[in-house]
Amino acid sequence: ACLPMPVAEYERDFSPEGLARFRSLLASCARVTVTSPQRENGYVATGLYIVQYSHVLVAFWDGVDSRGKGGTSDVVDMRKTGRARSSGEIVSVPYLPDLGPVYQIVTPRLAGPRPAEAFALKPSYPQRYPNDTASESAFHLILGRIDLYNSDLAKTPEVVKTGDPLNDLMERTDATANRLQNRTNFFRRFLFVCAFVAAAIQITSEIWPPYKVFGLIVAFGAYGFARRYDYENRYQDYRALAEGLRVQDAWYCAGLSHHLADRSYLRMQEGELQWIRMALRSAYLALCAGGEPPGASPEHPNTIGWVDSQWHYYHGASRREYDKQRLVKRAATIALAVGFASTIVSGLILLSGHHPPLVNYTLTVPLALTAMFSALSSHYLERESIEVNARRYERMFHVFDKAHGDLEAARGNQHESESILVGLGRSALIEHADWLIMRRDRPMRVESV
Repeated sequence: ACLPMPVAEYERDFSPEGLARFRSLLASCARVTVTSPQRENGYVATGLYIVQYSHVLVAFWDGVDSRGKGGTSDVVDMRKTGRARSSGEIVSVPYLPDLGPVYQIVTPRLAGPRPAEAFALKPSYPQRYPNDTASESAFHLILGRIDLYNSDLAKTPEVVKTGDPLNDLMERTDATANRLQNRTNFFRRFLFVCAFVAAAIQITSEIWPPYKVFGLIVAFGAYGFARRYDYENRYQDYRALAEGLRVQDAWYCAGLSHHLADRSYLRMQEGELQWIRMALRSAYLALCAGGEPPGASPEHPNTIGWVDSQWHYYHGASRREYDKQRLVKRAATIALAVGFASTIVSGLILLSGHHPPLVNYTLTVPLALTAMFSALSSHYLERESIEVNARRYERMFHVFDKAHGDLEAARGNQHESESILVGLGRSALIEHADWLIMRRDRPMRVESV
């Protein structure tokens, strides 16, 4: 139940018969949310709350303009335009890019003329730009992504419950992302192996063509399978959602329940990434809205644990990426050295006047293979953005390291600690959004083969 004012004040608006119905309905609600502590602007606040949190807005409305601020026509107008039409000032809806459809059921009033289309259903989808004809299909695509996430989540075993439902959801989402990332990495590495084997077949011998065709079929089949199930985008999206949940839980446990992660996350991204913000908002509504956890403060264990765990993660991740980069480059350098050495030795043997059967082979083939290996290694580093990721991880380590020290210095100063946590959370969300967009701009492609 979403109420515009405290229950006792709201009950003054009902007749005795209406009051009995209201109390009966209220008793059956799982939760009661009061959007305003006083009567003034309470209906506008309720309208904004409904507009922000509903995927689909169902309006039982006769189509006549509201008699006061925050009436049904106001709520519908907020949903469609992002402003409150009949209030004294413009009220912006902060979730305009995420607005879904309005289903109006033409509903007569007890006192008033009967509308011509009484009880007709009138769906409408807000246009994102003039003459937008794809808003309905875009919205259903978003719902499809949420359904897919729910399905993937159901296949991941539940984590050990911590008593913090938002953190539990984050952990399970992260585990789902890890599972799909492992599949993505398998197919990506398989494609690189296929590329090297195909090149080796071309270089080393004149193998019967069907073998080469078979190798290509296997590579393209693996690529098509991975693309069909969209493992790469799914794991990246779930990782992004987990990051949003992680920040939201840290804010929530710090007592910053009025700060919502989706307001700061992927704001410039519409289309299919919109579902991440909608999922964040739904998770907050279901698990956090209307209260705070026991002992909520900037020194809550979950909040401090978030800072510490991210500090350790980014510190280790940057070192791992740099180590991976050095390892791949070293392997490519060694391979090239071996190829050059083989060519030089073979050339010296030829100059000495000896012509063993394998000399012509070892004169060119090892160098060609190692050159191909080096080229693929370079392509792998670029495709995986290893160096870029290492720098990003290192930068975020310094951000969390500074915040860690600032929080220690601000211990006991709640306002200062809250300010640090808000800034840190926003930095983490911006950094991860950039990572997601970068990864989506470099998808696994068949050109890798």
